[in-house]
Amino acid sequence: MNEGQQLGKYRILKPLGHGGEGSVYLAEDEGLGRYVAVKRLWEREEPESGKRDRESREQDGEGGERIKAEAAFLRDLRHPMLPVVYELLYEDGWLLVMEYIEGISLHNYIEKQGSVGEAQARLWAAALLDVLDYLHNRETPVIYRDLKPDNIMVCRGGNLKLVDFGAAGLRSFGEEDGARMAFSAGFAAPEQRGEDGLGVRADERSDLYAFGKTLYYMVTGAVPGDSPGMSFPASYYNPLLSKKLEEIIRRCTEEKPEARYQVAGEVMRDLAQNAPRGKGGRGREFVRHIEKQICLTDFYHI
Repeated sequence: MNEGQQLGKYRILKPLGHGGEGSVYLAEDEGLGRYVAVKRLWEREEPESGKRDRESREQDGEGGERIKAEAAFLRDLRHPMLPVVYELLYEDGWLLVMEYIEGISLHNYIEKQGSVGEAQARLWAAALLDVLDYLHNRETPVIYRDLKPDNIMVCRGGNLKLVDFGAAGLRSFGEEDGARMAFSAGFAAPEQRGEDGLGVRADERSDLYAFGKTLYYMVTGAVPGDSPGMSFPASYYNPLLSKKLEEIIRRCTEEKPEARYQVAGEVMRDLAQNAPRGKGGRGREFVRHIEKQICLTDFYHI
């Protein structure tokens, strides 16, 4: 799409980025006078011999039904850390119109800052766990599958937003025979990369693995390796890091899913139990915040 191009009531202003699932543009909703993010959804790769006419395939065929189903589940998500999905439309391809999130990616933020202190990392970790807990505990659980610093926005007020649900999927039990799954080196769990001989798959524990790697990146500024031998312990880069937080990172990023935390609530409880409890300051602020989240989680799961 080109700058100034008109798509119904939306006028394209500039590109914002692109990835494995599509390109994103900043646009103006001329009807409501607001900025929005417009994502052009790319077709999943298929053999050249299996390609049919694009428009008939996408609008009326399996490709169009898949995109409509995925957009429908995105529209149903409601959480302070998730952008609102406004509509799905077709203009020479499928376009997803979403809330525009102004800020900087966590990846770029850490590149500029070097790393963040433990108190800030714990607050952000609690926020990420809260949104993962929300996704994983829906009636049909949603597995994000691509948690990484590039998909987390740091907004002006310092709060986080989780963006780019292109890789997300509904909970799938067992193996996905013959399936391929997009993954991000350094952050994706081994089972998403198909490295354990059991086929490609992802569940809640896969998201917690990526969370652990993201937390590692926050407190060290170092991009984690794909296997334990390729990454130094977090304390190698940050000697002031508490042993408790390092243990949480280690347990999240165990190679075998059964050795990790099994649900986000377990990590939330360990963060709260191991948080600094000094006289006032960020430590007590964190404890109050995370204890509130645990109470809310317990209430909604009764």
